Amino acid sequence: MENKIKESRIFITGANGGIGKEVVRMLIQEKANSVALACRTESKAEKVKIELENSNTKLEAYGEFDMSNEGAIKRAVSNLPNDQQFDIVFLQSGGMVVADDFQFVKSKDIKIEKTIYQNTLGAYITLKHLFEKNLIKKNARIVFPGGEGARGIKGMIKKPEFQSVKELKKYIHQGLGKYRDIDALGVSKFVSALLVHKLATLDFQREYIWFSPGLTAQTNGLRDVPSPKRFIMEKIGFPLMTLFGLAQKPNQAAKKYIDCLNGIYGKSGELIGAPEGKALGKLVDQKPMNPGLTNYQFIEAFWNITVKSCGGFSHLIKE
Repeated sequence: MENKIKESRIFITGANGGIGKEVVRMLIQEKANSVALACRTESKAEKVKIELENSNTKLEAYGEFDMSNEGAIKRAVSNLPNDQQFDIVFLQSGGMVVADDFQFVKSKDIKIEKTIYQNTLGAYITLKHLFEKNLIKKNARIVFPGGEGARGIKGMIKKPEFQSVKELKKYIHQGLGKYRDIDALGVSKFVSALLVHKLATLDFQREYIWFSPGLTAQTNGLRDVPSPKRFIMEKIGFPLMTLFGLAQKPNQAAKKYIDCLNGIYGKSGELIGAPEGKALGKLVDQKPMNPGLTNYQFIEAFWNITVKSCGGFSHLIKE
C-alpha cells in the first residue's frame, strides 16, 4: 500500500503527549517532509522539537492550541505559514474533565458540556480555521481520535444512549444525570463520531476517519485526576492492565495511529476501534455496537449545534 506519510506535510495537535510524541517520532521514521507540532504552549512544542530534531523531517513548534478556547485556536492557526498546505491532519488533543458536576464552555452564548467542547468541538474549530486559511489539501486525510467509550465498555464506561434528540441536546447544554468523568469522556467520543460521519458526507474530496487504537496507558489523559487516584492508576492500575494485555503502551498505540494515517486502517466516514466489550484487541467497525452512532437525527442535531456554537464551513468544503 502507498505510504501516505512519506514526503507529506503533517499537522498534529497534542504533539507533546504520550501518544502524540510517539506518533511524531514514527512520522520521522516514515520520512514525513515536515510536521507542525501544535501544542497548548509553544514551550511544550519546542521541547518536543528539540528532543526529536533530526535531518530528515522538518519540525515546527506552535503554541496556543488550547482546545477549550476558540480565540486561542484562531490565533494559533494564524501563525502557521500561509503557503504550505497539509496532506494529513491529526486532531488528537483532549482528555477527561475531572469535576464533581458538569462543567460548561460558552460559545456564541450557547452552553456546551466541557468534555464535548475540548475533545470534539476544539478539533472542529481547529479544522475550521485551517480551512479558512486554505491550509488543507483537497485530497487530505483527516483523523479524529476515537474511543471505545462511544459504544461503552462493560464495568468501565457506560454506553452513551439517548432516547431522543431532546435528551441528547439536554445532555450537551445542561447535563443529564449524575456526572462521571469517564462516562462524559465516552459521550464526547460518541458525538465526535457523529461529527466525523457528517463531515465525510459533506466533503467527498478528503478523508475523515474516527480511529481508536484501544486503551493506552502512560498518556497525559490523567493529568487532571487528583494525586492519590492518579498515582494508583499510573503506578498500579495501568501497569497491571498492560501486563495482562488489557492496555497498551503509547508506542504501541502510536504504531496503530501511524497505520491509520498511512491509510491501512479506515476509509472516509468509518469508525474504527477495539472489539465489542473490550478496550483493546483486533480493530473493527464500531457502528454496529451502538445504534446511536448511525442515528441520522442525532447526526443532524449535533451538526446543527456545532454550526450554531462554532460557526460553519460547509461552503468551504463543497468545492
